[in-house]
Amino acid sequence: MNSSTPEYILVVEDDAELRFILMAHLQAAGFRTLEATNAAQAYAIASDSIPSLIIMDVGLPGGVDGIEATRTIKSDTKLAHIPIIMLTGRSRTEDVVHGLEAGAQEYLCKPFELAELLARVHTVLKLSHAREDLDRLNTQLEEQVDVKTKRLQLLYEYMRDLSSATTRNRVYDLAIKGVQRMTGANRISLFVRETSTDQLRCAASIGIDADVLEKLTIENNVGISGQVYKQGRTLAARAYGDGAKNANQYQGDMFVSTPLISALQQDNELVLGVINVTNKYGDAPFQEEEIEGIRSIADAAAIALDGLSRQEQLELSVSTLVRTVAHLAEYKDEETTEHLERVAVFAEILAQQLQKSSSYAADITDDFLRYMMQAAPMHDIGKVGIPDDILTKPGKLTDDEFRIMRTHTEIGRRVLSQALLASHESPLLQMCIDIAHCHHERWNGKGYPRGLKEKESPLAARIVALVDAYDAITSERRYSAARSHVQAMDIVRSERGQHFDPVIVDSFLECQAKFNEVRSKYTARQAETALVTG
Repeated sequence: MNSSTPEYILVVEDDAELRFILMAHLQAAGFRTLEATNAAQAYAIASDSIPSLIIMDVGLPGGVDGIEATRTIKSDTKLAHIPIIMLTGRSRTEDVVHGLEAGAQEYLCKPFELAELLARVHTVLKLSHAREDLDRLNTQLEEQVDVKTKRLQLLYEYMRDLSSATTRNRVYDLAIKGVQRMTGANRISLFVRETSTDQLRCAASIGIDADVLEKLTIENNVGISGQVYKQGRTLAARAYGDGAKNANQYQGDMFVSTPLISALQQDNELVLGVINVTNKYGDAPFQEEEIEGIRSIADAAAIALDGLSRQEQLELSVSTLVRTVAHLAEYKDEETTEHLERVAVFAEILAQQLQKSSSYAADITDDFLRYMMQAAPMHDIGKVGIPDDILTKPGKLTDDEFRIMRTHTEIGRRVLSQALLASHESPLLQMCIDIAHCHHERWNGKGYPRGLKEKESPLAARIVALVDAYDAITSERRYSAARSHVQAMDIVRSERGQHFDPVIVDSFLECQAKFNEVRSKYTARQAETALVTG
């Protein structure tokens, strides 16, 4: 026998002499034995002792034979794994089949040689042990597959959430929480490089006191984080000790408690920061799969941060371009400058009201508001392509002149679209294009240039359509006198569901007092300017 502990074999035999002989030989072979004389005893003893093997006589007294007793034992999930060798004086083929169908592993006909029985006992036990080992291995493999599947699921969810992250703090938060779910560690910190000082600053953490966090600014070559940052490699301290004892001890940025992983956060050649992970649950060392998982999380976060940096640079460039291009119209029309300023302010007021209380509230995010302020002044940028004699004509335009004037929406779209790179999305620039192209569309579909109806026109363009019209009504123009705020309100109200989006009109009426304040301020400023220059 391979096991140092003798195994129990239950002998179920009503013949006392045969039972004694069987037990004696089994004990001489190194086994411990249990005995029963009928099916009921056999089931009770097997349930209580869980033997390694049962030798079952078919011809048992009491109305329940060995075949039925075998079926009963095999139907019990706690006992079904126990192998059974059946002994019988019946040698017909159908008797053997019935015994095997009941669940017996071996079927030995009387009379038999004891040496043959012992050989079959050893064989059956070896097969049973092999099956148990295989079951354990399968269980271990299932557990490992389950763990790996959960880690892959975690990484998938992390990557999915990361793809929609629009701020650095969101990326930091996702990385920290992803590492915690991956490892079960209860102290994690993410250090990023501060470009102004070239130091590492703790940007996010879990399990670190706020007063400690304030002190965690590190030179980029000092301590564990600094060395990992400088050398460009991941460090994993596999030794472990009393994590709870050292839970609040720090030496620079070095967390005294271990196990510790300090993973580099790098996108290609650009090193962005370091993630430190320590105080793993149970104070166990990190597994290789966990270390690789942390590296994957750190790498993905680095790529996301680099993408955000590129997007921020792009948006900065676009914003600068927008401001520069918007002022080009000033050189074409002296009335344009303050008109652009007012339209931007009016658009912000109206968008804020829509965000506060309208069916468009979910569509108007903080980014939408920020872009609106910058994009609204671009609505008439296409007028730089309109001839001066038409653009500055004091009277009413002829039909042909008006057809030319209408082309400023297409000119604006074409000019701005040149700057929209296919490889880099720019929500700001896209809003500029939408507004320049569609701010003369009408809710009833009778606008230009495309005759878009209702929500076919972008929301930003529908907002600017109203504020542009309000400013035109209340401003002094070459071809018309300024009308009052009340008159403008009446006109806008009358065009609800015709020229203008009904929801936007309702929001305008809710915040119209702010429009009047802005209009009055600019009117007063113009009067002061006229007085000074006059």
